[in-house]
Amino acid sequence: MDVFKKTDKFIMSTYKRFPVFFTKGEGVYLFDDKNNRYLDFLAGIAVNILGHSHKVITEAIEKQSKKLIHVSNLYYIKEQADLACLLVENSCSDKVFFSNSGAEANEAAIKLARLYGKKDRYKIITMKNSFHGRTITTLSATGQTKYQKGFEPMTPGFSYAQFNDFEDLKKQIDDETCAVIVEFIQGEGGINTANPQYISDTYKLCKEKCILFIADEIQTGMGRTGKLFAYEHYGVEPDIITMAKALGGGLPIGATLAKEEIAQAFTYGTHGSTFGGSPFVSYVAFNVLKYVLEESLAQKAEEKGDYLLKNLKNITKNKKDIAGTDGFGLIVGLHTKSGEYANEIVLKALENKILLGKAGESSIRFEPPLIIEKEHIDTVLEFLDKNL
Repeated sequence: MDVFKKTDKFIMSTYKRFPVFFTKGEGVYLFDDKNNRYLDFLAGIAVNILGHSHKVITEAIEKQSKKLIHVSNLYYIKEQADLACLLVENSCSDKVFFSNSGAEANEAAIKLARLYGKKDRYKIITMKNSFHGRTITTLSATGQTKYQKGFEPMTPGFSYAQFNDFEDLKKQIDDETCAVIVEFIQGEGGINTANPQYISDTYKLCKEKCILFIADEIQTGMGRTGKLFAYEHYGVEPDIITMAKALGGGLPIGATLAKEEIAQAFTYGTHGSTFGGSPFVSYVAFNVLKYVLEESLAQKAEEKGDYLLKNLKNITKNKKDIAGTDGFGLIVGLHTKSGEYANEIVLKALENKILLGKAGESSIRFEPPLIIEKEHIDTVLEFLDKNL
């Protein structure tokens, strides 16, 4: 039985998979079972920021796997402490809680915000078209009904404001509101960028009302936007930051970062994770983050992203099926006029050995490894120019 039939027979059908499977990866390329080479312009959905089989990751995996893979959080873990220290030193936060995924990082942020707000303040405002995870509570925080359908009733206490509409957000705040959660670039919502004035007004209002400002940086963190964190573009300091995806360079890890005063709401027994911050994953993540910082990959992502976006706008300005572009750094979206058309382009790219992804209802997303070069970008631009 081949891998396709085996997958269909034994694995739950929660994914619509493309008819290909990969056997190895090198740099920005993946290779299928027939040794066909594909340019990876999706990076496992913003995960593989150093591409595939990068020596920083493989050497860290080999070294730590020979020493210690897992030990309970009942004990002190040096690798976890080192990673937390590096994150704090390079962010506006003071403390870190480690988990295994973005959904868990957001779940921890929600719990922390409610603990900090105490019983009389439990409501949280998120944005329409946001995406914060697939647990029941992070699904409740997600401002897209299509993901919630069939799982009702949702966790109470969430409301959804129109993205980039400050007046809509403002009218939803009351004395029971404890937090606002923002993505600076909505990823799964279709690559929609937050307006600087909107963020500024929202941040000021949160400070005035003693409401926590939570930044979901699951997809935008780790240098993808041209800064280590997207909030750095907006001149704000979130009370809580969530991250995952790229942090482990391909290994599963989530992190919830918070200011000291807010972090103190988590006390003994209020939260935990069996695998969160294990020696193995923490050591790899530490080396990934260290490499991103030392090699100025955020700055390089900004330069390459500017090149991608500028040329993308040039080749699509007269295309009748294109509605525009959005994003910055190496998280860029090409908005098309229909979901069917976006699907066709993604499939056509696959035929041409280029891996792209769809975001939202009708956008094509570009989230390549941060190590790509202009020649790789040119390959994608040439494909689009010929096929759009």
